[in-house]
Amino acid sequence: MRARLILAFLLAPLGLAPPVQGEAAGPDDPSYAGLEICNDTAVPQSVSLAYRDDGRWMSHGWWALPPETCERVLNGPLKNRFYYFRSEAQNWQFLDERISFCTAPGEFTIYGDRDCAIRGYDSAFFAKIDTDVPAPPSSSGQPVVAYVARLSLHSRPKTGGAGPFSTVLSGAGATADSAFDQDVTFQGCEERGDGRVICKLVMGAGQLCVTNDGMTDPAIIDRLQALDPGTPLRVSGKSLTSGDRVTFASLNALTKREETRHDLMLDDLAGQWVSQADAYDLFVIEGAARRNFYGSVETMTELLSVQTACDDATGAGPYLVAQAEDGGPTHCYRIISLTENELVLSYMPRGTELRYQRHDLPLN
Repeated sequence: MRARLILAFLLAPLGLAPPVQGEAAGPDDPSYAGLEICNDTAVPQSVSLAYRDDGRWMSHGWWALPPETCERVLNGPLKNRFYYFRSEAQNWQFLDERISFCTAPGEFTIYGDRDCAIRGYDSAFFAKIDTDVPAPPSSSGQPVVAYVARLSLHSRPKTGGAGPFSTVLSGAGATADSAFDQDVTFQGCEERGDGRVICKLVMGAGQLCVTNDGMTDPAIIDRLQALDPGTPLRVSGKSLTSGDRVTFASLNALTKREETRHDLMLDDLAGQWVSQADAYDLFVIEGAARRNFYGSVETMTELLSVQTACDDATGAGPYLVAQAEDGGPTHCYRIISLTENELVLSYMPRGTELRYQRHDLPLN
């Protein structure tokens, strides 16, 4: 994919279109003849894009963008208000917005945003481009050619720190045939159309997936299917395959364990929480999973655990650790306070304060 040099992009912040005479153009305005992403950082970046395409989610990448270049990633009038992107560069950190899509190492086009790992893809978090943000008026009289987004507001050099977890299983490597004995939280089992059963167990640094493929005693699968989401367990077994924080394993034993204070806090988090800043932004926690919504539209599911530490986050915990259901980066939130009706989190590493009100009512 060829990137082209452009000088004017430094003036176009992420989420703001180039200036236009008179009223700001919206996403349905024919003057928005495409979407451009510009690399205004000091290093080469690789960029991927995701959006709604004829009713299906689609992710596509990677574009190679040298410094001070732009790439027209979409041509023609923009059909959606929201588009999503991710950029990656060596020793740089991408500040995503917890919106998960499927990716692959090389050039890819992937339809669907679920079951990435099961389908053989990676999973990564993206940031949002809102094409409905008003653009400032201008006297230039030049027509708007494309909506322009730049990378610098979501990409920055990495700082020192402990880095991500080095292993999926505590006390064991992430290689096949590694034996483990692990505290987990049961999340649930689901039966696929082909009769395959997948049971998910949440750990502090990832998840275990157990299937009815003959590697695990069917009696253990039956016991798992009878459990309630959020049940604390101790399991032992052997890892079969391992990816980015997702380990498929065979189990040879499981027992219920006593709840810890972190298990009890996860229990207290159960329910529906609505952002005090945006009533459309809400999530529902059940067991060890968080289903995220914008209005009545479900955006993604994350697996949760409460821990004393999270990646390279500094300061006293506890932390709410969230990971996309099928793998991908871990997100850390310091739990500032939790009462019966209010939850206050600090999103790391930015330290952004997020306030939620309990609102346990059915979704529309």
